[in-house]
Amino acid sequence: MMDAFIDESWLWDEVTDDYLLIVASVTTTRRREMQLAIRRLKRIPHLKAKSEIKATVTTPDVVKKFLQVLAVDPSVTITAAMWRGKRAEIDDHEMLYQRVVARCAWQVVKQNPRSDLYVDKRYTRRQQQNELESTIRESISVIPQNIVRVFQADSRVVKELAAPDFVAWAFLQHYGRNNDEFYRLLRGKISHFDDLS
Repeated sequence: MMDAFIDESWLWDEVTDDYLLIVASVTTTRRREMQLAIRRLKRIPHLKAKSEIKATVTTPDVVKKFLQVLAVDPSVTITAAMWRGKRAEIDDHEMLYQRVVARCAWQVVKQNPRSDLYVDKRYTRRQQQNELESTIRESISVIPQNIVRVFQADSRVVKELAAPDFVAWAFLQHYGRNNDEFYRLLRGKISHFDDLS
């Protein structure tokens, strides 16, 4: 079984109303190595032991070092999906989020029909959790012989969710801020990218 960790990053410019949503997955067969790399991040003084590890609360140097670790790990594969447009065009933000997550999950399962998907837990209401899982399952149903388990996990518990957070942030810098310093490190690891705009 492959382990795939999925998280999102987004950017909204209030002046232009431009909205960008990136969902990224980091897939690995060596989960233990990823856990060790993340544990090393915990040695950063301003990060508390039980806090979430997010790219937005660390420094660019920390993000860069972690992305370099992912870039040299032979078991890591990255996929991503993106939507960009005007925020006013979005009828239902949750439906858009679920659609982009489902597309990213589809990319993972197409390459690895036997996967455990860990999606960063966005919802606390059971109904919304069910809707997200249903959207994911509907998108992967066309892939034959898939055996997939979907977990909506708290990133404070499943620390590996820091990896797709950092990756999604790197994509966001590239597509939303014209800064490819971080994206460039990952370019060789990206197996699939969809623009759903």
